Amino acid sequence: QDLKFILYDWDGKSQKLEDHDFLGTLETTMGAIVGSRGSTLRSALVGTKGQNEKLYGSVSVLAEEIGGGNDDVKFQLSGSNLTTKDWMGKGDHYFIVKRKRRDGELDPVKISAASPPLQTEVIKSTASPTFKPTVMPLRNLNLGDLSMEIVFELWDWNSVSAHDYLGCASTTVQALQTAGGKLTVPFKKDKRGKADTKNRGSLVINDFQIIHKPTFFEYIAGGLELDILVAVDFTASNEDPKDPKSLHFMNPRGFNKYQEAIINVGEILEKYNYDQMFPCYGFGAKLPSGQVSHCFALNGSDQDPRVHNVKGIMDSYAHCISNLQLYGPTNFADIIAVAADRASRAAKHEYFVLVILTDGEITDLDKTIDGIIKASGYALSIIIVGVGDADFTNMEHLDSDDKKLTSPITGAQAARDIVQFVPMRECHNNGAELAAKVLAEVPLQLTSYMASRGIQPNAREKRSDDHDWAGVMSMNNVASALPSAPPPPGASQPPPPPSAAQPPPPPPSASQPAPPPPAYSVDPPPPPPSLPPGWEEKVDPGSGKSYYVNHNTQTTSWDRPQ
Repeated sequence: QDLKFILYDWDGKSQKLEDHDFLGTLETTMGAIVGSRGSTLRSALVGTKGQNEKLYGSVSVLAEEIGGGNDDVKFQLSGSNLTTKDWMGKGDHYFIVKRKRRDGELDPVKISAASPPLQTEVIKSTASPTFKPTVMPLRNLNLGDLSMEIVFELWDWNSVSAHDYLGCASTTVQALQTAGGKLTVPFKKDKRGKADTKNRGSLVINDFQIIHKPTFFEYIAGGLELDILVAVDFTASNEDPKDPKSLHFMNPRGFNKYQEAIINVGEILEKYNYDQMFPCYGFGAKLPSGQVSHCFALNGSDQDPRVHNVKGIMDSYAHCISNLQLYGPTNFADIIAVAADRASRAAKHEYFVLVILTDGEITDLDKTIDGIIKASGYALSIIIVGVGDADFTNMEHLDSDDKKLTSPITGAQAARDIVQFVPMRECHNNGAELAAKVLAEVPLQLTSYMASRGIQPNAREKRSDDHDWAGVMSMNNVASALPSAPPPPGASQPPPPPSAAQPPPPPPSASQPAPPPPAYSVDPPPPPPSLPPGWEEKVDPGSGKSYYVNHNTQTTSWDRPQ
């Protein structure tokens, strides 16, 4: 999600924003804020002369999650001296749980979207039954509203006729918390305005407690390292990279499907990785040595296969395309084994995500399934992105949302579902949709793994330059203090920051030669230094090469500024 902050110095009482002093802007994303240490992003403002902290200052943005969305609630229901319509005996009672909407109508409460309405078991021949404890998401009980009325209907079960409705009792989560988790409420019937004086017994709620389940946000904010591994399919089924029909064709007018996947997925994931160093591999290619490999480092270094950020992945991929021969077959087992080995040695607050970009069916399916099952007990998620129009039936089989994956070799079952498969063709060239589908299951996979190991998130990391956020105004106060509907700045508006809609200056002219591709060396190059203030790195769609924009002078250069 893209975010834009515009900072003004508010002078006087005018409600027109243009009457106040424009100070600068900051454009970023929610991922960049959450992925910063302590989920606090500090960045220099962009003013009329580009990004310059000395001239315009800087801002710090703190991300916080609304509480309760991931919490569970646990409680046990009982009845005390419940009434019955039976001629003999004490009744066969059960409860149905509902919630009252604002319009007064009742909605059934469900433990999950696919489950039936929440109803206790029937306990026979007693006026004071105690039912099995219930554990469910708090939001499914009261939609996150602590004051929402929860209604408990009392029913008497009959074997041959309709069950008898005996009355209802209601309370709220807020009242239960105030009462310390135990509350007794009498059952009553609606007498259409008249008082119900009959003793129908009481609902007893015991041991009501809200159980907090740590969220993905809390783990990331607490400093969890999310390590990303990337694997690219170099099998011959992609067709000759020199052929425009090839999925690996280096189109001078834009990116191929593999490059699109790298950019759309990588730019999201890299926000959650502090050092942005990614181990990158290829599989299914014949190397310059003549060896066919199903797991080789894209940068040529088996000792350290890491590259720096998405640009490093793109550069290494482009170099491999021009130096390797596409071969085959399409085997995943070796790549998964490498990722599983790394994940098996993960630190306490470390989690791995393997992204596999492939064009076709797996040829070592049994070994791949066996490898996934062995890896399912480690701190690892596997994302498979299907590139092209091949038959991906077996990929759907690996994404076992409905039942646990079973090894055809050993018969063992997966500890949990760790695979997410997304065919690019279903996203209709929509990069945002692709990224959303690819990352949909990672937060739950990560939190479920941490919960199974009893690992709690660390406290939010603090930066040395952290503000006292407790002293910042609430959002309601901020909203009431700001002038109404801000119009865009006038003629004095600064040049747009990098991600604004206005296009940057064109790349350098063709007379300036583009830099050569990176050398296929053993040791990976060190990460480049940060760009000077006001500079931005862009990729020329015509050549696929990087060039640099100076927003201070509105000029460009092929050479990286120092």
